Amino acid sequence: MTRKPLLWLGTSVPALLAAAAATAQTADRSDAEIVQLETIYISSYRSNSEASAIPGAVQVIDRAMLERAATTGQSLERVLSDFIPGLSPYNGTVAGASQNMRGRKVQILIEGVAHTSELRGFSRELGLLDLNAIERIEVIRGSNAQLGNGATGGLINIITRDAGESSETTLTTRLSAQTEDVKDSLDYELALSHGTRVNDLGLRFELSTKGIGNRYDGNGNQLSSDPLVGQGGGDNNESYRLGFAADYAWDNNTLDLRLDASKFQQNIDFYTNYLTDPVRVNTAAPYTGKPVLDETQALTLTWTNDGLSIGDVEVQAYATNNLRRAALVEAGVANSLYYPTSVATPTVQDLDSQSVLKTKTFGLNSTVRSDLSAWADGAQLTWGFDLGHDDVEQTMLDGRDLIAPMTQNSYAAYAQLDLPVGDRFELSAGVRYERFDLTVEDFTRPDAAQLISISPVAAVPLPAVAVTGGDFTYDATVFNLGGVWNATEDLQIFAGYSQGFSLPDVGSFTRRAMGANPFAPGGTVSFASIAPKAQIVNTLELGTRYSGAAVDLSVSAFLSTSDDGTIFDSATNTLTQQKEEIWGAEVTVEYAASTDLNIGLIAAYTEGKFDSDDNGSIDAWLPNNRISSPFTATLYGDYMLANGINLAGEIVYTGAREHAGLSTVEDTTRVNLRASMPLGAGELGLGVDNLFDTYQLNPTGSVVRTYPAGTPLAGQNIPVADEGRRIWVAYSRSF
Repeated sequence: MTRKPLLWLGTSVPALLAAAAATAQTADRSDAEIVQLETIYISSYRSNSEASAIPGAVQVIDRAMLERAATTGQSLERVLSDFIPGLSPYNGTVAGASQNMRGRKVQILIEGVAHTSELRGFSRELGLLDLNAIERIEVIRGSNAQLGNGATGGLINIITRDAGESSETTLTTRLSAQTEDVKDSLDYELALSHGTRVNDLGLRFELSTKGIGNRYDGNGNQLSSDPLVGQGGGDNNESYRLGFAADYAWDNNTLDLRLDASKFQQNIDFYTNYLTDPVRVNTAAPYTGKPVLDETQALTLTWTNDGLSIGDVEVQAYATNNLRRAALVEAGVANSLYYPTSVATPTVQDLDSQSVLKTKTFGLNSTVRSDLSAWADGAQLTWGFDLGHDDVEQTMLDGRDLIAPMTQNSYAAYAQLDLPVGDRFELSAGVRYERFDLTVEDFTRPDAAQLISISPVAAVPLPAVAVTGGDFTYDATVFNLGGVWNATEDLQIFAGYSQGFSLPDVGSFTRRAMGANPFAPGGTVSFASIAPKAQIVNTLELGTRYSGAAVDLSVSAFLSTSDDGTIFDSATNTLTQQKEEIWGAEVTVEYAASTDLNIGLIAAYTEGKFDSDDNGSIDAWLPNNRISSPFTATLYGDYMLANGINLAGEIVYTGAREHAGLSTVEDTTRVNLRASMPLGAGELGLGVDNLFDTYQLNPTGSVVRTYPAGTPLAGQNIPVADEGRRIWVAYSRSF
């Protein structure tokens, strides 16, 4: 029986179980069939290079892995956090708060396009996508500027499915519940897709819906609907998604269209009690805000031509429209800086202060891959131009601005040279120049209040501040240089230097604007005096990879530095920028023990420090909201029985973090089991997450916020529990 691949791992042609097992058999049986592995290309690398030629850590999670995940109950967030080394553990909510890659910002893209504006980060992409709509996921770890601004820690580019080569309709259903309360914790998912092709025209339609009930920790206590303060949670929500894809080919041309629309709504019943350990549902305080909401529309149109004299040409136009409403958070230890009804009554919170973020983006990306073989055999120059426009506003429910409304135009030009040197060495070098023209409108930061005591309740009024905007320019030129040495047919050694460029969350700086005297009315401040600096991150990386008969191995070590890293201190509600260093190592190994048994290990270590007093010396550990767990590891395996039943599972471990001056982040261990088997004309899947119903804190969710000064737990992380045991059953059929 031909096995489906579990996961593409590392930067080389990775370990597909079917191919690895077949190759292993070849060594023992002269009559065994030789399986030719398909070459892997990374489209997120603008040159569309082979994975084996890239001087850095890249990874592809393919369709077979995603199908297995969808059938056996894994969510997209869990798949990524468990199987991408260096990515923070899933935080348990619909938002991406504190989920970093290599301790820095991870850029989330769909078809190479960001659906969240860089001017006001509020990422929910991973929580709203349907696994059944994804063809593959490409990951580039480390700072890079291949797809523009934002990837200081790495990027995750999600490639959606097209029509396929023949007509096919697929129906997938999933049910899950926790053993603590089966009825109230019941989740359902239903996905329907249809792809068809008529001559050169392909069409694909997708429709999915999901409903999620209560969630409980390993001790049987209900998890809060908003544990991360305004982000929304992972429970009591429903979502709907519609997708449409079309492609048409003629002569040397291909036209691809992708349209996606989704709606998410979380209905919160109660506020959160942030004074308990961990935070819990406060049944004495019914929620008084509007539901958490997300409405997103995205359009991409891509034209390619592989017959022009200048080379292969690709032009992509895109547009996105987002409306994202956060949860209302009561004034308290987790929300000490809030908006009152007036400065005269600072202890009375304004219920209209719930925030609504609206972003619109559109742009054009162009790529030309010019063959330079006439100059040097196998050489290629990839070059092009990118244009973008962002329009951002964040308001209260009644329309008052919470941040300065702003627009931004971006312009970029880049070139990347790939040059084979001899038979064994491949060199790559690139440069990208990017400029951002930012317009910040004048606005008045609303009356605010700083809570200084909760028993009795006392607050200091912070009168409104007039923020003077203006026109500003950010620009940067970033470089990359690296090489791959093919030591043998199976062994490669690579080294590289790459830079990434990122604008900080500009909107958050205006939301926290303070005058010279924050307690006096009539204050004014210029955006120029509070504007953040753009951040350039430099990454040095050295690694090796081996692809043998039954073993595939990838090892890399890195050091990343920045002079203008960004740290958010939730206890004081401030953002600062300073010098930083982050270092680490990552290992992926997969072993085909037999034709039926496959085992693997993914492990990563990440740690970092920063200049805490801005004197030019790196002297303090980065806070936990940047690095929650220095060491993470996933041990996985699967076994195929002769009757077609597949048994699989993983042990996921996150290490503790304990440094002087920081809260201790506890280690966690989660054991998951999976099974799938043919049933009728389809496939039945079963899964158990957190098999032993272990009670533990969520390492990423527990570091998003800290208790402010003046509270008994000042400076400590606000603890958030992880979910307990959940049982899945799914059925999928294609016809």
